Amino acid sequence: MTATLRDKQQGDGLKQKANDAWMIVSDLDGTLLDHFDYSHDPVDTLLAALETADIPVVLNSSKTSSEMLALRRELKNRHPFICENGSAIVIPRDYFAKIPQGAHSAKDSGDFLILETGTPRDTLVHYLQADAIKHGAPYLAFSQASTAEIVEATGLTTKQAELAQQRRYSEPLLWRGTDAEKVAFRERAREAGLATLQGGRFLHLQGPTDKGQATETLRRCYQQAGRENLSLICAGDSENDLDMLAVADVAVIIRAVDRAAPELQVTPTRQVITSTAEGPLGWREVIGELVFPSNEER
Repeated sequence: MTATLRDKQQGDGLKQKANDAWMIVSDLDGTLLDHFDYSHDPVDTLLAALETADIPVVLNSSKTSSEMLALRRELKNRHPFICENGSAIVIPRDYFAKIPQGAHSAKDSGDFLILETGTPRDTLVHYLQADAIKHGAPYLAFSQASTAEIVEATGLTTKQAELAQQRRYSEPLLWRGTDAEKVAFRERAREAGLATLQGGRFLHLQGPTDKGQATETLRRCYQQAGRENLSLICAGDSENDLDMLAVADVAVIIRAVDRAAPELQVTPTRQVITSTAEGPLGWREVIGELVFPSNEER
């Protein structure tokens, strides 16, 4: 381990044992992708090296399955992925020798299986409608937004915005009210048995699922397929990544360009590393040093 990485690390040494293999689970926006232009150029060489080394990189995002399928092709990624903040795990049909328990054919695609844990979007929209009657709606909900409004709010292309609207288990809200109104809204949602997660741009309303639960479920799929000794690296940059970071052996917090890094406590079983650089440059910096500590061509 380099001195540079040691300076950034909290906790007592790497959690990878001698006979273990790495599994990497990563957020996208602001982490693997640039916050402003969604570029992944800084990590392309490292992603190729990870693939050659047979180290799975699992994408875990608030994005929809449609968005992630497009990004997965762009990133030349062949592994399972987790969409809509842990609401579904999408697995290539022939990825595991045995179909994971509970998995079924994904809608509109015979090439993938899906493990669903999320709440249907219609249920969330009905909740919002009822809540708005009593308390107002100081936000722009994706279900009410036009494609042009989503493009303006996110910087996505029109095609990307259309994919972002194809949600099944969550409803992103662009908050336009006060912080006090947001706190009250989140408490009402919690009392209704729903969850809210603050991402880089949006407050996400969803069922009682999260990125961490889905990560643990997928890790068990790998273990049941014969990869028992997996050391888990999780990388993220915002509040809605904390549940995922909390289940990691090595939690990698990527510095964001527009807010303070989320805080995560070090435990006897969890190491925490915060990047120096922001976004994908920070991802390359930390993941590269962790997995290929002697490789200077990252």
